[in-house]
Amino acid sequence: MDWLQSAKSYILVVDEGSFNGAARRMNTTSSAISKRIHWLEERIGVQLLKRTTRTVTQTEAGALFYQRAKVQLDGWQSIVDETRSIDQSPAGLLKIGATLAVGSKFLVQYLDDFLALYPDISIQLTTTTPGQLPALSLDLFISREIEQLNSLSFKATRLFEHKAGFYASPRYLEQYGEPVDVEDLEQHNMLNWGESPQREVKLSKGQRILLTGNFATTNPEALFYAAKAGMGILLTNDVMIKEELKIGTLKRILPNISADEATVYAYYPKLDYQNTRTQLFLDYLKARLG
Repeated sequence: MDWLQSAKSYILVVDEGSFNGAARRMNTTSSAISKRIHWLEERIGVQLLKRTTRTVTQTEAGALFYQRAKVQLDGWQSIVDETRSIDQSPAGLLKIGATLAVGSKFLVQYLDDFLALYPDISIQLTTTTPGQLPALSLDLFISREIEQLNSLSFKATRLFEHKAGFYASPRYLEQYGEPVDVEDLEQHNMLNWGESPQREVKLSKGQRILLTGNFATTNPEALFYAAKAGMGILLTNDVMIKEELKIGTLKRILPNISADEATVYAYYPKLDYQNTRTQLFLDYLKARLG
């Protein structure tokens, strides 16, 4: 028996929830999968799975083995892919993390062209809550500056300066008029990101204003839909709404006013070697942003 093959079989049994599912994924039989799991349990000396006629569940030891083995196998596959990339086209899985808004409204605009350039690379995009620290298992994490990040574990490279502006749909502006100065915003319905319909923001000149409205959400798609539907005025970065600006469903108002300024970085683990897939994506993203 083989440790790597048996560990991979175990992981697939857990992921698929059955021996048959793992067998299909590995193009073998459920009997072969069962023998590999039995071999693992004998070598380790503990039971990893509880089997019934209908279900397969992990023991406490099995859950620990699954977590650790998955990380190790991912690392091993990354080494294989990285080595292969030296003489062949770049290949393998690129694991990217980003906050929900960045992942769903910014990054997704660039993934298709990148994957077309490198057809042997696949991408796993994981979204997180604002302020959540990146996992070491990620190849790349894109976020505003994270001050509490351990600089001994991660490197950072600047991607772009985030400067939010105010946007509204032609439908909203036709119905309620267009603000001509910041003070006018107090008379308008603001669509706010967060859990409160009120949000204080700092303008580029240092002035603070309170944005109030009748709709707030932490779902970026819902927020942008509300703006396009004419429900109110949206504060966002133009890189998030390129398509909407292009087709005219949203329009910049108060063009000389910006707010909520921050730097967006790409964070990646400090490794003894430079991950080819990570570097390719960073170079591609910087070129597109530039």
